Amino acid sequence: MLVYKFRVVLEQDDTIYRDVELKPAQFFSDFNDIILKAFAFDNKHEASFYSTNDNWVMGEEISLNKKDGIKLMSKIPLAQFIDDPHQKFIYVYDYAVEWNFLIELMTVTEVTNKETYPRIVKTEGIAPKQYGNEPIAEKEVERFETEEIYDASETDEMGEEGEDTDASDDENQDEFGDDEYSADDSAGSEEY
Repeated sequence: MLVYKFRVVLEQDDTIYRDVELKPAQFFSDFNDIILKAFAFDNKHEASFYSTNDNWVMGEEISLNKKDGIKLMSKIPLAQFIDDPHQKFIYVYDYAVEWNFLIELMTVTEVTNKETYPRIVKTEGIAPKQYGNEPIAEKEVERFETEEIYDASETDEMGEEGEDTDASDDENQDEFGDDEYSADDSAGSEEY
């Protein structure tokens, strides 16, 4: 029996992906279900697969729900759209939020095991929360945990306390180098 192994990558963060396996005779609706399970999303929203070329340009749509002139996931087996050893798809879930996933066929293998398909074979990265804020990426957590150490040997522009560090003749200039406005300098100023 042949098995397709796909890598499903979250478009917004390519360090978050899942590898899933399906049989060629399984339907795109099965593919939809295993992706949602792999990322712990519910099955309450519209979704579509799109065939694509190597540059991720969207082609033909395969929809979860019936639309005029569009193929239906529950009627189309995977094998019908696999014509390249590295076939690619774009999967869009929940059009209001637009969770986008980039999918690539990694391998086609012959297996004799008694596994149940579809199945998740690899999980990498923490999946984002479907609703609400996304969790902070691990690299962001590391950035927040890194304590910045102040080097007292470095001098800053302020100098020592009470010391005037800018002894230029431009005492009447503001921080942007413009002359400060003075009511006495303006022609025709009126006193109140």
